[in-house]
Amino acid sequence: MYISKVYVDVKIPAVLHDLSSLNFFHETLKKISGGGEPLYRIDNVPLDQTGYIQPVVLISEKKPDFADKKIPAGYIAKIETFEYDIPVRNGMVYKFLLKANPSVKIFFKHTDLETEESWRKWLESEGYVNGFELVDSKYTDDGYVTCAEKKAKYLSVIFEGSMKITDEKKFRKALICGVGRGREYGLGLLSIESFGCKNRNIAEEMKNSHSSN
Repeated sequence: MYISKVYVDVKIPAVLHDLSSLNFFHETLKKISGGGEPLYRIDNVPLDQTGYIQPVVLISEKKPDFADKKIPAGYIAKIETFEYDIPVRNGMVYKFLLKANPSVKIFFKHTDLETEESWRKWLESEGYVNGFELVDSKYTDDGYVTCAEKKAKYLSVIFEGSMKITDEKKFRKALICGVGRGREYGLGLLSIESFGCKNRNIAEEMKNSHSSN
């Protein structure tokens, strides 16, 4: 598995088109991931301070490659990729960041949850399924993720805090496959970092580790 930071140039019309219709952006990420099902998150950054370069965190089974993938010229400014092998053992505590859709299924229909208390309970429930328990957490309403072509609309909430691993196998699966709904629209990627690590997606810690070997 690999974790990457993909930097896309929002000044390119094709990028603007895909980011406004995330099913297209998802298909582009599938191309550069070798056809696998990618898990990704579009980071919230002030684009006027990044030269309108949008960073995207990507988890993929194969190492991303955009050569000969019929990606428009300039679409991807650069990619930073590292092997994704995080120590996972029962009892370990990590800081976490998760942009996800808290929702419940009632009579075959999913309904978004709208209060902080319901968000906390949703994440606690997901923790049971995905091999972790919350130590502490906070929540930020991130608006809605929409896709007109698919008639999709998902409430997006940013969850932050710390969690303890309770089931190694389930937790590792959550890191690779994501948590909750809307994964094709940039939701569900669980990023963790050890205490003392400044990088939210642990890629920098992995980079430093590789450099010291």
